Amino acid sequence: MTLTVDNTDSSHTQTGEFPCVSCHTNCCKEYVIFVNAHDVYRLSVGLGVPPENFLEIYGAKDYSLGIEVKEGLIDLALKQKKGACEFLEETGDVFRCTVNDFKPDVCKSYPFQMKNGKLIQMNDIMCPVDWDVSEFEKMMVAHLKKDESEWKFYDALVKEWNAKHWRKKPLSAFLKFMLDKVELSLKS
Repeated sequence: MTLTVDNTDSSHTQTGEFPCVSCHTNCCKEYVIFVNAHDVYRLSVGLGVPPENFLEIYGAKDYSLGIEVKEGLIDLALKQKKGACEFLEETGDVFRCTVNDFKPDVCKSYPFQMKNGKLIQMNDIMCPVDWDVSEFEKMMVAHLKKDESEWKFYDALVKEWNAKHWRKKPLSAFLKFMLDKVELSLKS
């Protein structure tokens, strides 16, 4: 999907306003939010509910990294409600995240990515204004490295699960396995 960002109104960045203030949360409405083990753990603990309450399964995008469970070869994502992330709440014409303190890392990272060791703004952002990358560089580089580490942990966890030929087990068994592994990693 290729999107064009209208950068004609740069008053937000000139006044120093945080770009999300004027946002219409299109990223929360347009993207399926795929999650890793740490994201699921933080949401489950933060909400005090089992992951089955907020997760949806999708057919795996990449066979080598799909989770093999009784339900098929899958990926995990946040549930959608009315064409948006289920945690997006509307009050009047303002939309805001209801799990901001423990939202998935991909949401925290948006619209930044690392490329060749340098922080850059993604090409196809949906933000109403351009971000001043230099303002966020120190914070975002550390965050993106943590996010990358958590995805590597998750990929290794999925490979471990799949290698044990547990594909006959239900998704609930994988979720327990995953949460136990995260909890163990946080204790060490």
